[in-house]
Amino acid sequence: MSSNTVQSGVMTEIKQEQVTTLYRRTSLSFWGNLILIAIVSLMFFNIHNSDGSTNPYFIVWLASLVLLCFYRFHVCRQFNPGSYYEPGKIVLWANKYILITTIINTIWGASGIILLSSNLAEQALLALILFSVLLFSVSVLAISRLSFAIQVLAVLVPLLISLIATSTHQGQQLLAFGIAILATTLFVVSDYIHTMLIELRDTQASLSRQANSDALTQIANRRYFDQTFKNEWRRTLRDELPISMLLVDIDNFKQFNELQGERAGDKCLKAIASCMEVVTRRPGDLAARYSGEEFAVLLPNTTMENAVMLAEKLRSKVEMLQLPHPGSSYNVVTVSIGVSCCAPRTDAEKADDAEEEVMYPAMLMNAADNAMFLAKQQGQNRIAEQKCGEQRLAQVLQKYAAKEASRT
Repeated sequence: MSSNTVQSGVMTEIKQEQVTTLYRRTSLSFWGNLILIAIVSLMFFNIHNSDGSTNPYFIVWLASLVLLCFYRFHVCRQFNPGSYYEPGKIVLWANKYILITTIINTIWGASGIILLSSNLAEQALLALILFSVLLFSVSVLAISRLSFAIQVLAVLVPLLISLIATSTHQGQQLLAFGIAILATTLFVVSDYIHTMLIELRDTQASLSRQANSDALTQIANRRYFDQTFKNEWRRTLRDELPISMLLVDIDNFKQFNELQGERAGDKCLKAIASCMEVVTRRPGDLAARYSGEEFAVLLPNTTMENAVMLAEKLRSKVEMLQLPHPGSSYNVVTVSIGVSCCAPRTDAEKADDAEEEVMYPAMLMNAADNAMFLAKQQGQNRIAEQKCGEQRLAQVLQKYAAKEASRT
């Protein structure tokens, strides 16, 4: 379960990078569309002035296209590439961008019907402009090949239909045939580009999983845990949800290595890492190897009571492995677990307590570390708990225990 969490987190990061690619192309697409709109407008007015014809749909077409281009630019500016977004929000943003782009390109495609001139040169120029529109939309391939295929059809099919329906000489037929060939080529090239992007994404995901996973236990490493912890802490403060943490330390692990050997020690670490699935059943839960024989478990939206219950399941699971440990008073490998929880207060509770202590991520980590120390002092193979803000008492007890140890 923990390795799946790492993989899910990696794919979320890559998805955000893909969306960021769209964001970075926003300015180019915005100004490119405006320039193409200006060219088409000049071409239309040239036609209008030369033959005296009028087209009542042009103003509607022009206003709709300009407004949507500005709206898409505004939507893109609301996305901050430097911020962390949950997977659902990233997908929602990407779908919104693709939907607006599809509408814009459909309006562009309508120009192949309402703005088509009888002049072959102007028809060729319009076809060139529409192909340029598709080039400005090619970044959509970073998200979906199907979406880009829809853009191609929406932009070029109306022009092809108009040319075929109104063709009076061979030049128009050749132009329609050329557009069809170029459209087919664009489909093939876009498929090739999308395949390359998928392969690149998979390679990036593989490298990211290696960078975020512990080589021995194949669960998350400390780097990925710290990164996830920061993101979950922000979400906790924003949504005012409790967040809990377990710090798990293998009792007398150094003696186990000395007596059983490092190979047995590695097997022991793998076995305990496999036990983490009993406490990381939800997508947001994360277990990681935090140091040599220490593991950390992050439990978003989990109260202290539930965290203690999960910690007991984990402690019992490890004990049930029955891994022999001659250096332990229990004769088997056991773990001591420190449990901590931070629960942001509601606005009403904050108003009742003006002297509320500000919470920081380090407070949750320190509380779990202090609780684990107390579990060790109380005899190992047990659970101790401590809430955020109770570190002072634990520090006093630690100093007292250190003094007692120095006297003996």
